[in-house]
Amino acid sequence: MSFPVLLGMADSTTKDFPEAEYKEWSGQLKVFHHYKKSINTLLDFLGMKNETLASEITDFVSVEAASLGKQGYGHTVRIANDLGYTGMKAHVIDLGGASVTGAIGQARTILVDNPDAVVLVAAADVPKSAFKQVSDLKLVNETVCHPEFELDNGATLIAMYGLLMKRMMFEEGISISDLTDITKKFRSNAIGNPRAFTYQQEITEKQMSRPISDPYPSPMIAIVTDHGFATLLVSEEKAESWKAKGWIRKDLKPIHLVGASHAAHSEYFILKGGFASPSGNAGEKLFSQSGYQREEVDYAWIYDCFTGMVVQQSSQYFKLPRKDVIESLKNSSLKLSNGKNIPINSMGGILNYQAAMSISAATGLVDIAVQYGLYAQEDQVGKVQKFSPKVSLLGGNGGIDSINSVALFSSERPGPERKSKAPKLTPLSLNRPGADPGEEGTVWSSTTVNMNPGFSWKPPYSLVLVKLGENRFVLANIHEKDGTIRKSGDELQYDKTRVKIDREGRRWKATLL
Repeated sequence: MSFPVLLGMADSTTKDFPEAEYKEWSGQLKVFHHYKKSINTLLDFLGMKNETLASEITDFVSVEAASLGKQGYGHTVRIANDLGYTGMKAHVIDLGGASVTGAIGQARTILVDNPDAVVLVAAADVPKSAFKQVSDLKLVNETVCHPEFELDNGATLIAMYGLLMKRMMFEEGISISDLTDITKKFRSNAIGNPRAFTYQQEITEKQMSRPISDPYPSPMIAIVTDHGFATLLVSEEKAESWKAKGWIRKDLKPIHLVGASHAAHSEYFILKGGFASPSGNAGEKLFSQSGYQREEVDYAWIYDCFTGMVVQQSSQYFKLPRKDVIESLKNSSLKLSNGKNIPINSMGGILNYQAAMSISAATGLVDIAVQYGLYAQEDQVGKVQKFSPKVSLLGGNGGIDSINSVALFSSERPGPERKSKAPKLTPLSLNRPGADPGEEGTVWSSTTVNMNPGFSWKPPYSLVLVKLGENRFVLANIHEKDGTIRKSGDELQYDKTRVKIDREGRRWKATLL
């Protein structure tokens, strides 16, 4: 059987272009130059000529740039043509922040079906230079928040993640100091990396004391930058053939892509039954179908759009108690069920490196590629400890934990003992949002929003999740008994504080009883 292999990986940041020239480019032109720079750097690393790739490519998998708006299927075709590639199949992936790992999975599907395929996976996004106005921030909220059940209460992307984390903290006894320790450890992993966005930037106590939406201050939230990446996948046999022909370096040691999967939940936070994550099912499908065991993983990159999400997804992928995960993450590691400790996110994750919204998991692909000596710009990242993993995992998350993608790599060819089996999946249900006027419920989670420049109210103000019954929730602003709005939810008691729900125009009100 033929197995797909990844030959190498390169990326591009704003540091790769003249600053004055870059500022003058349109968004479309910036995206194109990120593609071109990443691909050319990759080819230089592989020792491959662009004209050889152009004659051999059969499939091009790309990701639409979220910052440019929807471009349609033609995005991939136009970029390919501009780069000088024609005649190939075009594939576009749209899984939010899960898109990079999803694109890797698409490449694997193509190669399993056709071992003669040559699959270029490349993408770019430019949110740092595209989203500068209040109207742009408002657009982000309008994209991720439900127009009827969330947006008019002042919901934001960060607030939604804050509500998830506050509930997790309540259920597991997680403290803000736990999250702070993890965040500072991840920063220490990246602080000596010249290519990291947070290069030589220490976290200050002032930064940590200012939550944008409780419990998250800015160092606990993924940075947003302009970023591009490229990677090339072929069959194991084709890689050897290319070496023999002198088309790529003979000393190249590709890694086997032994598994990939993804799972999706509801697009909107308020509709997610039990506010469950799809990451558990994504991980279960990955390990069941690849024939590998969780305990065989030696290294992992876990998506950390918020500090709490690296906790959630580590727990889900590896079936570990979240409280145990918290403690091991303070050392940038995970302790698996057999007692084995594995390092994670040695380059500091997207909390610290470079991450564009639609391709944020490209940060993880850089991290994984460094571990195998397959990152084209290794001389630019400072001293990154290599753990020589035999098996490594790459994760990806999109939306408000709405889509999860995961891939598994091995330095060794999988043997015949790797047998797939049916995954044991957990059903993901949907909530029924909304309430009847006068209906009563219990506060389930809360957050205080301290920044929302796209909203008509001046922060701070509170958001609460009110549980009304089985799979019934409403997102509301908390009001005192006299009707005045409450700015903070700090004194609310989850599962105990009772409220009455009413509607004021399009806004949901929760009045304390």
